Amino acid sequence: MGNGKKSIFDPRAGLWILIAANIIAFSDHTLWVELALIALLLALMIVHRRFTMAVKWAVGYCALLVFQQVILPASPMIIATSFTIFATYTRRMFPCLMTGSLMLKCTPLRYLIVGLRQLHIPQKLIVAISVTLRYFPAIREEIGHIRDAMKLRNIRGLSRLECTVMPLMVSATETAEELSAAAVTRGIENPARKTSAVSLRLMPADLTGMLLVLALLIGSFVVQ
Repeated sequence: MGNGKKSIFDPRAGLWILIAANIIAFSDHTLWVELALIALLLALMIVHRRFTMAVKWAVGYCALLVFQQVILPASPMIIATSFTIFATYTRRMFPCLMTGSLMLKCTPLRYLIVGLRQLHIPQKLIVAISVTLRYFPAIREEIGHIRDAMKLRNIRGLSRLECTVMPLMVSATETAEELSAAAVTRGIENPARKTSAVSLRLMPADLTGMLLVLALLIGSFVVQ
C-alpha cells in the first residue's frame, strides 16, 4: 500500500516471508535457494524505495559469502575451524534479518496492529506486541537525552557508564508505566471490536513476493 511518498510494507506479507525465511534457514537447502531469497528481499527493498538499505544488505551478504567461500578455505586450519560455524549460521540468518529490518522501516506500528487483527491474533498478544514495540524507541530516545546531558556536563571515562545505567534504570520503569497508562487511556482494554482509521491491502509487489517465497520454500524441500 502506498501512502503518498511513503511505501508501506504489508505486515501480513512480512510475517509470512519471515516464517518462510526461518524455515528455509534451518532446513537443508542449496546455496541457489538462499541466493534467490536474498535477491527477492533486495527487490522488495527497492520496490519500497529503501535503496540505501538494499545496498548495505547486499554488500554485507556478499562480504560474508566471500569470507566463507574464499577467505576461510585459504586460511590456516585453526582459523577456518573457529569461524566456519559462525559464518555459516550468520549467512543463514541474513534473510530473516533482512525481512525484520524491512518491516521495522516500512511497517508503521498501527499498520502492524491492523494486520495482526486481520489475521485474528488474540487481542492480549497484540497488546503485548504493541506496547513492546513502542517501548524500545522510547528507551532509545531516553538514551539520547542522557548522552546529551553528559556532553553538557563534560562527563568522561567510566563515569559515563554510571551516569547512563542509573538514569536509564529509573527511566525504564517510568516509561513502562507511561506506556501502560497511555494504552489504557486509549481503551485498549475495551473488549468491544476494534476499528481502525487506516485500511490495509496487499500491494501487487508484496503478494508476488509471498508467492515467490512460497515457491522457494517448496523448492528448498524438493531440491536438496
